Amino acid sequence: MAADKIEEFSVVIIGAGSGGLTAAQFAARLGAKACLIEERHVGGDCTWTGCVPSKALIKSAKVAHHARTAADFGIAGIDSESVKADMQRVHDYVHKSIGEVAKHETKEHFESKGIRVFLGRAKFESAHIIEISPSEGSDLTRPVKIKCDRVVICTGARPIVPDFVTESGVPFITYEQIFNITELPKSLVIIGGGPIGIEMAQAYQRLGTQVSVIASRILPKEDRDAAEVLTKVLEREGLKHYKGRAEAVASSPDGGVTVTVTGGEQVTSSLLLVAAGRRPWFEGLGLENAGVEYTSKGITVDSTLKTSVSHIYAAGDCIGSAQFTHYAGWQAFMAVRNFILPSSTSGIADIIPRVTFSDPEIAAVGMSEEEFRAQYGDEGRIEIRSLEHVDRAVVEGEHHDGFYKIMYSPDQKIRGATMVSQRAGETINEIAVAMTQGITMKSLGKTIHAYPSFGFGAQQMASDVAVEGLFHGLTGRLINWLKRV
Repeated sequence: MAADKIEEFSVVIIGAGSGGLTAAQFAARLGAKACLIEERHVGGDCTWTGCVPSKALIKSAKVAHHARTAADFGIAGIDSESVKADMQRVHDYVHKSIGEVAKHETKEHFESKGIRVFLGRAKFESAHIIEISPSEGSDLTRPVKIKCDRVVICTGARPIVPDFVTESGVPFITYEQIFNITELPKSLVIIGGGPIGIEMAQAYQRLGTQVSVIASRILPKEDRDAAEVLTKVLEREGLKHYKGRAEAVASSPDGGVTVTVTGGEQVTSSLLLVAAGRRPWFEGLGLENAGVEYTSKGITVDSTLKTSVSHIYAAGDCIGSAQFTHYAGWQAFMAVRNFILPSSTSGIADIIPRVTFSDPEIAAVGMSEEEFRAQYGDEGRIEIRSLEHVDRAVVEGEHHDGFYKIMYSPDQKIRGATMVSQRAGETINEIAVAMTQGITMKSLGKTIHAYPSFGFGAQQMASDVAVEGLFHGLTGRLINWLKRV
């Protein structure tokens, strides 16, 4: 019996998350015969178990919070004690949101754009041959092999679960399961104080669950001032923060779980969420067969995102870079650009805005205050504006918890910023544009902004810097002379 003919593709993308979808579409637009391989769901973590469902859940929780605090805004007739979350309906809203996004990310949609899509598990047989095996939800009935000229690996990351949790045999969930809950847990203990853990902590506390977070610090990678503001907000809303590390877990007599914290303190809850971070995922991909080098930190790439094999590139979470959907998409675009178009450019960025979608949101870009002070010392300048001086925050009743912080060098170029407010995730994008394009504080201050907007607060900060500059140097001497005349 003759062997099946191996189909050839000029570009093969492994993983159909943000990075893979971006890479496949860009490659197809450049005229490449593109193939996309996805083991689980087209759309990846972001659509199914990350960005989309988490923000939908946060929306439901925010509505519950607003209902309970309606009296603060003069709205009567709502008994705060009567506000309850119907978790089945919350679940339905979350999954409806997933569906609305996912309908634009189907196999049929991408094949209509000329991209061949295989739903299955990819494994390198050699550097140019990939075997695709049936996986859960796959439409394959048997393994198939394809030949590739170029490859972009975009396999993302998976949850980190400490050994003491898995070895305990105690039931637990990660972000991959939390959006399937249809009954509100009475209590929830979360191991981890990073963005995933904190977003879910505040959401469930607002939905009516008693939440406990075990972490040495809330948002340890963010600005300390920002983390302190959010910590106070969370504790005011009733969340319990146990400072330290989780060291052991065990079943509790009531059918729940007990977590032992550093120092011996114990926390008992009906449900355990492990939010201890995510690790690059390429297990079972057969990188050794292709000669692709990697470490526990991710697939090894150079500045152009090329791996140790010249025709194989990798992008996004799987290389151990900053784990953001927008960064993975940008990197995957750059990888395709680098192996199809003439010359090459760096696929590693320093200016990457990030947001924790808590309430208030915490958004940042560029250097932290510690990094900025270390590099610029006394020559650097840091502007801080309390939300009490951002009029939009005042009228929203959100001015007690937050601030804008912008750091700039002697040449007035912005080197970093942290914003703690409603819509901080929108405002930070303007700062990212300014940093990328080399826009100075003076130029930002001269740009007219709409009032009253949250962005207007950023312009006011920059404008204050620009006005202060008028009183120095030749212009300052001229002004002082005119004042005396």
